[in-house]
Amino acid sequence: MINGFKKEIMFFTRGGRMIAVILVTLGLALMSPVMFGVMANMMEVMRDMSPSEEYTQMIDMFTSFSASDISMYNVEYVASMGAIVILFVFKGAAGGEQKLRSVIMPQCAGLSPVNYVLPKFLIYPLFVFCVTTISVYVGSCAALIFFEGPLDWGWITVSAVCCAMFLAFSTAVQLCVGISTGRSGLAIILCIAMQTFLPSILSMFRVDRFNPFALYSITLSSAMASGTSENVLMSAMEASTSSGDLSALNIAVSMGTAFVISILLYFVTIFVLHTKEVHNEGNEPVL
Repeated sequence: MINGFKKEIMFFTRGGRMIAVILVTLGLALMSPVMFGVMANMMEVMRDMSPSEEYTQMIDMFTSFSASDISMYNVEYVASMGAIVILFVFKGAAGGEQKLRSVIMPQCAGLSPVNYVLPKFLIYPLFVFCVTTISVYVGSCAALIFFEGPLDWGWITVSAVCCAMFLAFSTAVQLCVGISTGRSGLAIILCIAMQTFLPSILSMFRVDRFNPFALYSITLSSAMASGTSENVLMSAMEASTSSGDLSALNIAVSMGTAFVISILLYFVTIFVLHTKEVHNEGNEPVL
């Protein structure tokens, strides 16, 4: 088991994979406060240069963002764009080794399927969970620097944890599909399609609560609930949010189902690997 963790940590830290996840997640969380803050200051300067009424209304709408508005943008960027980046960073761990047939070596050296898979399901989702939670907090602090508050840190915590759980669950799905099939590209396509279309489909059938995909909507809604907003654009977005249910039951059940399904995905991956045999005869080993 120790060798399995050593192997996975070395694989994760080499090639800049770990640094890439940290920098991208933090960068996405800081992008909204910095970008909107700089543009708001620029528009305030341009207001004096161009006092036309039409232009002034547009500037007023842009500069009326509050810290909670920016926090909502933070978690949206992290949950959507961050998920895509993480999928490509973890491509090698989720099926890439099978495709390159490098998984043959650790198995021939005595590394069982459990010792091979368990470190992946512990290291990658937990790392994503921790980095995402910290990034959302950092982004919210930056939002308070550039925009007016206050922020309800209780709701920011809910938003951060739900966003982190959503990305950790997506990582578990990618690991299961990629390792089971040996096709890392298929895992990426399936996860992107799942994150893009499934929440909308569930919303159409009014089953957008009490499931892991409700975590995305809870993430946005809790960030909006962390403060007040006078921005017309943000008010419209809040009204059109697919799932505004911020009840403790919905949050707890959605997070619980994500955790339980992630564990089940681990056992499914172990079962699939146990059904496969390693053939070393011939010119090329086949898994």
